[in-house]
Amino acid sequence: MKNIKLGGRSTNLSVLARHWIASIVIFSISLGVLCGITVVWGTSKNFDGGEDAYQYLGIARSLAEGRGFKNPVGPWPNLPTYDRMPGWPLILAMALRIAPGAPPEAVSRFTNVFCLALAGTFFGVLTRRLGVRSELSIPAGLAISRSPSLAYLTVLGLSEISFVLVVTLGITLIFTGGRWIYIGFLILGLGPLIRTNFVLFPFVFLGLALLVPTTRHLLVTRRIVSHGALAFMLMLAPTLLWAVRNYTITGRFPLLSAIEGETLYGANNDVVLNDLMDWGFWIMPDDIPGETPKLNLAKTLPSELALNDYYHQKAITWIKHNVSAMPRLMSGKFVRAFAPIPWKPQVLSFIAFLGRFLLYVAALLLLPYWWCSIDRKYILFVGLDDRCPSGDHRCLLRGVSFHPLLRRNLLRAVYFFRPPELAGHSAPTPQESIPVCCHVKTSVQMD
Repeated sequence: MKNIKLGGRSTNLSVLARHWIASIVIFSISLGVLCGITVVWGTSKNFDGGEDAYQYLGIARSLAEGRGFKNPVGPWPNLPTYDRMPGWPLILAMALRIAPGAPPEAVSRFTNVFCLALAGTFFGVLTRRLGVRSELSIPAGLAISRSPSLAYLTVLGLSEISFVLVVTLGITLIFTGGRWIYIGFLILGLGPLIRTNFVLFPFVFLGLALLVPTTRHLLVTRRIVSHGALAFMLMLAPTLLWAVRNYTITGRFPLLSAIEGETLYGANNDVVLNDLMDWGFWIMPDDIPGETPKLNLAKTLPSELALNDYYHQKAITWIKHNVSAMPRLMSGKFVRAFAPIPWKPQVLSFIAFLGRFLLYVAALLLLPYWWCSIDRKYILFVGLDDRCPSGDHRCLLRGVSFHPLLRRNLLRAVYFFRPPELAGHSAPTPQESIPVCCHVKTSVQMD
């Protein structure tokens, strides 16, 4: 018996070692490649004034210097700002404090490099949680960290990279199980503090759990609502705290960001409706013919909130006057979201398109392996698309969603919230919800 135990322990150590080696390989390769790309791009290259990276860096420098969450490069430099979400500026402010003598632009780019390398590493861990072998988790992680679209956003100093890291880490912890599941939901709740539209995720997750028959059965018949509600509130808590902060400044609730109106107007106007190159896209309101430049407009308004309301009203007015054209505009947005082809004939666009196109091809070729083992209602959620950080990342998450073990892990995640009187029961198998035609050997090689 002792030999058996020693042998089992040795095997566990071997598996653990392979997992660590895989993570180290992903992180090391990612860090090296991304650092090289950043050096070639220009580590200290200035950000264009007025762009997102320039604004984020300004807020981060204000935080690092102890002047609070203000935008010194915006129209109201001495007032608390609420047009940008706080997640990325806070991360960047910590990096600026760590490297106070380095050029701020270089700190921004290398912080993104570090975040993306970590995101790739956690993505590799996630695939292993889903049953993928350590060796195969390496290319999966590198697919994230070496994505052309994400690498481009990295050198631009944008917030999408930190969002990818937060979401990947949160999902990884959820699929780790145990008490980590609560921490995972809390970390996912930090996502909207970087990309506002992610605030919809808790509602999408709840809808998914109610639509998939097996998880709905657990939620309804075993009365685990209190535990599920805790996870739901953990996801919403960071967003609510930020909304309360903005309420103390503006008197309006809920208010997450003062660029909502600008975003809405930029996505609903004559240019994105009629110009083929921008059809269904989003543009800066300054690019709309006849529109007053933002900086000039800001001089006539008292606050970011007033500027937001101005653009919001412009968008609503345009939509009311163009109701009959909305199907054409929505068609453009749908094509842009799902067609895996470059929209504008640029070399970089074609490079980025190739990875996304190959992933679509792989998903179609592997259709017989995953189609029967996934709930059709779940695919509706896989297809949901808002304004995600990049086509490659969105597509890769869909690829993971096709994994036949995903629903099984969702089932276990929901089962974790069982009431105390059921704590001694083991998690049920999802086989009862899989069609009989698919009851074939589909096990994945485990380490």
